[in-house]
Amino acid sequence: MVKSGFQEEEQLWFLGVLDRKFQEQETAIRDLLLSIARPDVGQPFRERRTDLSVTAPMASDNMQSPRLSLARVREVRVTALSDTSDAYEGMKSEATPPAASPSNASASGTPNGKRSKALARAMNDDLTEKDPPAKAFIKHSLDAYMGLVVVINLGLMITMAQLSGDRADYELQLSASLPAIPDSVFEVADNLFFIIYILDVLARIIVLRKEWYYDPIEGVMFMNIFDALLVMVHAFELIILPSLFIGGDSESASSIRVLKLIRIVRTLRIVKTVNMFRQLRLLVGTCVASMGALFWSMVLLCLLKLGFALVICQALQGFIMDDSHDMATRLEMNNLYGNFLKAFYTLFEITHSGSWPSKVRPVIEKVNAWYAVLFCSYIAFVVFAVIRIVTALFLQETLSNAANDADMLLENSRRLAKDYQDKLEELFQAADNDGDGSLTPDEFVDALSIPGVQRYLTMLDVRVQDCRPLFDILDDGDGQITIAEFCKGLMQLKGQARALDIVMLTRENAKMMKICQEIHTALMPTGKVL
Repeated sequence: MVKSGFQEEEQLWFLGVLDRKFQEQETAIRDLLLSIARPDVGQPFRERRTDLSVTAPMASDNMQSPRLSLARVREVRVTALSDTSDAYEGMKSEATPPAASPSNASASGTPNGKRSKALARAMNDDLTEKDPPAKAFIKHSLDAYMGLVVVINLGLMITMAQLSGDRADYELQLSASLPAIPDSVFEVADNLFFIIYILDVLARIIVLRKEWYYDPIEGVMFMNIFDALLVMVHAFELIILPSLFIGGDSESASSIRVLKLIRIVRTLRIVKTVNMFRQLRLLVGTCVASMGALFWSMVLLCLLKLGFALVICQALQGFIMDDSHDMATRLEMNNLYGNFLKAFYTLFEITHSGSWPSKVRPVIEKVNAWYAVLFCSYIAFVVFAVIRIVTALFLQETLSNAANDADMLLENSRRLAKDYQDKLEELFQAADNDGDGSLTPDEFVDALSIPGVQRYLTMLDVRVQDCRPLFDILDDGDGQITIAEFCKGLMQLKGQARALDIVMLTRENAKMMKICQEIHTALMPTGKVL
């Protein structure tokens, strides 16, 4: 009996030690949660979105370390990108390439360097301070405005070309009247656009300074250098050429005007900043990423056309040199297949233009019907099979580039997170009957008990079995649920338990078991003494 009472006292003492340890852990966690800056209730909720996915870390001995801030920010940003949408995780898993190897690296539609730059830009935007207003305008909004200016300038150049053609019609007596708009109007407009382009380049150089020609993430800024070269060409045309061709040859001066058409390339810069051109940016990126496949496809087709051109050229040279055949037929065959270059160009038309019957039928009907075997073999293998394989290759490059485009993945994740946040906010406002910006237990239970609300939550991949325990989970202890607590909690409950959740619980359980083992080890000598 004495021994039994002693065991009971030891057990009670041990449970008391555990209770104190748990209370210390709970106090540390609560202090950590309270130390996190709570969002201002009066602040618009849309400005506090980024704070909703913050998860308080577990209490640890180094939680007050100065190094925690940057690591904590990175953890929060990564959590915000990964936890808001399971759809993004699916896209990311599909976009993840197999084990790194030279062959996989070369076959990928989007180079790893491009994905690294996109991720570096995203981390740089999240972890660094915002640029000053002038610098932010130069790096982002100015591209859209200058793209609009380029489009207007392009329309002006099209109008000038059209009116020049109308003037030529008048000179050739094909038109009865001259254009109503004089050339001086276009000259003034051209000078105005030149001033705008100069101001654009100077503003970028003054504000961006070193970043104008070299960015730590993007590398050499070729587009800015290209803009400066175009402005120099424009200045050469407006200032130097008039002095070189005073009262003289305008044909030579107009040749450099064609170079200004290259400025249309600047309109493609809009797709980097304007969200509505996201698909156009994907097409442009696909074309750039497919250059390697295009080159080797052209090499393969060139080799096939080269071999067949040699065969058909040598086969028809005897017919062309034979004086016994009709001269018109010989001239026609000589025009199509007289030498290697003619035969090669004819095969280029047969392969890519779709007009092969007009090039093949004269040979079959006027020379020899057995040439049908040769041409049909080439058309079946090259025109039908190889061309379709090349088309499939470009389609694969398009899909691969779309799946591995890091910028688009980040944009889609942000868009899905915003849409999901809007739906939760709409649900909260519908459940808040009194409109005070918080949900009481009765309001929460009444709202989530409605079948329509439950179906809506199921559509959002949030399944609610019991409303009251869910309220206790979302509540921070004040008896009410704010819109931030509501959205944050439901976003964490979205979907099934993921590998990250299971790993976190496993590690926390292992930590708890380690603490219990340490307490047990510390109590062993005491138990032996008693």
